[in-house]
Amino acid sequence: MKRHIFLFSIDKPSLPHEYLLYLFDTKNLMDMKRIVYTLSLLTLTWLLSSCSKTKSSDEPLPVVRKEAVYIPTENNNLISYAYDSGNKLWEVHLSGHVEGTPVLYNNKMYALTTNGYLYSIDVLKGEIYKEKNIGIITSSSLCVNSGKLFIAADKLYCYDTAFVSIWNYDPGTPCSSSPTVYNGRVFVGADVKCHAVDMGSGAGIWSSSPAGAAIYSSPTVSNGLVYFGSNDKKIYAVKEIDGSAKWDYPTGDKVESSPIVYGGMCLVGGMDFSIYCIDTTTGTKRWSYYTPERVSSSPAIHELSNTVFAGSYDFNLYALSHVDGKLKWKFPSGSLIKCSPVVHKDYVYFTSFDRYIYCVNVNSGQLVWKQFLNGNTLVSPVVDDLAKGVYPGISGNSKY
Repeated sequence: MKRHIFLFSIDKPSLPHEYLLYLFDTKNLMDMKRIVYTLSLLTLTWLLSSCSKTKSSDEPLPVVRKEAVYIPTENNNLISYAYDSGNKLWEVHLSGHVEGTPVLYNNKMYALTTNGYLYSIDVLKGEIYKEKNIGIITSSSLCVNSGKLFIAADKLYCYDTAFVSIWNYDPGTPCSSSPTVYNGRVFVGADVKCHAVDMGSGAGIWSSSPAGAAIYSSPTVSNGLVYFGSNDKKIYAVKEIDGSAKWDYPTGDKVESSPIVYGGMCLVGGMDFSIYCIDTTTGTKRWSYYTPERVSSSPAIHELSNTVFAGSYDFNLYALSHVDGKLKWKFPSGSLIKCSPVVHKDYVYFTSFDRYIYCVNVNSGQLVWKQFLNGNTLVSPVVDDLAKGVYPGISGNSKY
């Protein structure tokens, strides 16, 4: 009988035999195929097992919170950028767009959309943490304090950070400004009056004498006085304890800008094309700076250089000396500036209706970076400084 010899060579020294020799009768080709298949399967299994990786038992590295700038757009997005380079960190899509400045609290960004959806966004992951339709529509900025969110709309509302309603306060007319929290009280404009409300219970404490027109300017509280502007062309200071009048200063047009207080001065923009600096004690003007267009932007301060920043409808961001109001520099954007600038370290951030967010050096006025938002925004930027956050003057969380 004729016989054939088939030799299989396997060059893996870890196998038991370097050479395997099999003799098969020509009549037993099916047996040979089965043996070839078995050897091939064994070889493949060995090769795969030799390439396997051992999974580390170490815990994954924690996500590090980074300094960042946040801005919502009218395209229903909330975007985070690196504060120094402008590189995009993340972007989330919301139901509706945000018209009031969001707030940062305990690694979460809280925002309310025009569709009435309240959001909690994890700033470490760039993901929506919680979403709830609370049915409140407003363009005012949110305010947060001691685990409570304050929303000014048809009423003044208080929610906890789990989106559970705590109380609401009815001022008799819809709220017209963003809320401010100070010394356990919430201050808010409602039509022609400023109201003070107990932060814990929601009980009204006082309401001011009526101004001559609506109050869209968010109140600012400092050294026992509450400051706000009105559409009756005046800037007001009332006493924090009872809302009684301290002084008022007349301007040439409506005052929708929210005041800030710094160095004994009340700083505010006017729709009469001016930026004002008013003495907080006497209510007299220290200086004013005229721009070619309206100023609804709330000023911001760079303390180290004593510089005041404000945007104008003439497309420019202005940097003025806090001492005498003289121009240090101005930076041109591509369209009108309605938002309030925010200062962090040696950078000033702002948005323009050219659909860009800008970062400019506070000392030189030189552009550091800008990013196209692919949509307009009425909202001022918020900066995460890894502490409490840095907010525009229009927000009740501004430190000025």
